[in-house]
Amino acid sequence: MAPRDDRKDQNAGADESLRRMADQATQMLGFSGPQAEELARRSTENLQAVARANTVLARGVQEFSNEVFGLVQDRLAKNVEAVNRILCSRSVPDFLAIQGDLARDTVWQVLATNKHMTELSLRITEEAVRAIQAHANPSGPQIRRAA
Repeated sequence: MAPRDDRKDQNAGADESLRRMADQATQMLGFSGPQAEELARRSTENLQAVARANTVLARGVQEFSNEVFGLVQDRLAKNVEAVNRILCSRSVPDFLAIQGDLARDTVWQVLATNKHMTELSLRITEEAVRAIQAHANPSGPQIRRAA
């Protein structure tokens, strides 16, 4: 069975579990008839939306972690290169020039990395919001992105 089919089976099982939980909650609270069915349906939809958003966030955390790991590897390689450049300097002016270049490059990389990670975080957050909006209440209030 393909991984996609496994996810469909897992989602179907999770959806059924959520339905059962919602049914049990409505029974415990004393609701019955159409009111209980509507409450159970809405609860199930909301729980499914949260579950889907959590899935998006979990994938986002994985992607974020991979990015951080890649950035750390890149920084380590650049630091090794910088140490080699410093060790090869033949004079104080060369050493100071290399140090200045390294300081500038480090600040630039910090700023570029922060920008990239912020953009990644925003994209992941927007995907999670869309997952909730799509499943929880398609006709209800929409969350708008801040300007």
